[in-house]
Amino acid sequence: MGGSAGAFVFHSRPRCSLTRAEERLLFTSLAALSLGLALGLAALGYWPVLPFAGVEVAFLGWALKTLRSREHDFETLTVDGDSVVLEWRSGRQTGRRTMNRQWVRVVCDCSARGRNCRLCLRSHGRETEVGLYLSDEARLQLAASLIRRLQGTETPEQRARTTITTSREDGDTR
Repeated sequence: MGGSAGAFVFHSRPRCSLTRAEERLLFTSLAALSLGLALGLAALGYWPVLPFAGVEVAFLGWALKTLRSREHDFETLTVDGDSVVLEWRSGRQTGRRTMNRQWVRVVCDCSARGRNCRLCLRSHGRETEVGLYLSDEARLQLAASLIRRLQGTETPEQRARTTITTSREDGDTR
């Protein structure tokens, strides 16, 4: 959804740091190393190593394929006029939720101060989680920006300064 000039649009997606060529090179290198070492050991008489090397390579291929299957996931949140539109794709599931701006509430629950935060939009008894691909700090920043935007208290200067990291580099990326 494009939105008008005054619309707030937030787009987020998981970080996929390996290109397909880099992924193929990684898989080929590790598979060659593992199978080469296993074949060398089998030549020395340690043949029971071969099935384990095959399972290791198969598991690596499965893990890389699983990671690659999430490359098209995204979430887009648009606040434009009196509507709030949330669109997402997670795996094979896609969704779209349209809410009235006047009824939307921002809910940010953290298990510790600023840690393990869960950011949701609540309207008419339904909660929808947003910011799945963000760090806790970025979720808190998004929550503050959304609260200002939904209440209509965000100034044009604040709008211009709002930048939110849309992917994580540590291991908590969802």
